[in-house]
Amino acid sequence: MPKFIILFAMIGLLSLQTAMAQNKEVLAVEKAVLQLKDAMLSGEASSLRNISSKDLTYGHSNGTIEDQEAFIEALASGNNDFTSITLTDQHIDVLGKIALVRHNLSGNTHNKGAEPAEVKLGVLLVWQKEGKDWKLLARQAFKR
Repeated sequence: MPKFIILFAMIGLLSLQTAMAQNKEVLAVEKAVLQLKDAMLSGEASSLRNISSKDLTYGHSNGTIEDQEAFIEALASGNNDFTSITLTDQHIDVLGKIALVRHNLSGNTHNKGAEPAEVKLGVLLVWQKEGKDWKLLARQAFKR
C-alpha cells in the first residue's frame, strides 16, 4: 500500500509542477500582449519590431494583410494610429512553443487622412516562442 501512496504523491507533484510551468507561460504571453498593445499605441518602430516575428502576417478587419515591415511602417508613420486600446474577454492557450490568444479590442483611431473613429474588433493572435521571448507570428481581426 505505501508504494501506491508514494506513486500517487509523485504523480500529483509532477502534475502540479506541469501546471505551474504552464501558468508561467500564460503570464509571459499576457505580458507580451500588453507589450504589443503599448507598442501599437506608441508607434515606436523598435518596440513593434521587438514584439513581432520577422515572419509576421497581420490581418486587419477590412481584409488587408501586412508583413512585419508593412505592419511597423503603418503604425510608425501614423497611417494607422491607435489613440486608445482596451482589451477584454481575453483567453490564452499555450501549446508548447505556440500560444493562441483571443480577445475583444475596443479603441479609438485617428489614421492619417481620416476622421477619428471608434473600433470594436474580435482578435485572434498567434504567438511563437523564439528563445525566451514570445513574438507575434499572426493576427486576424474581425468587426464586432
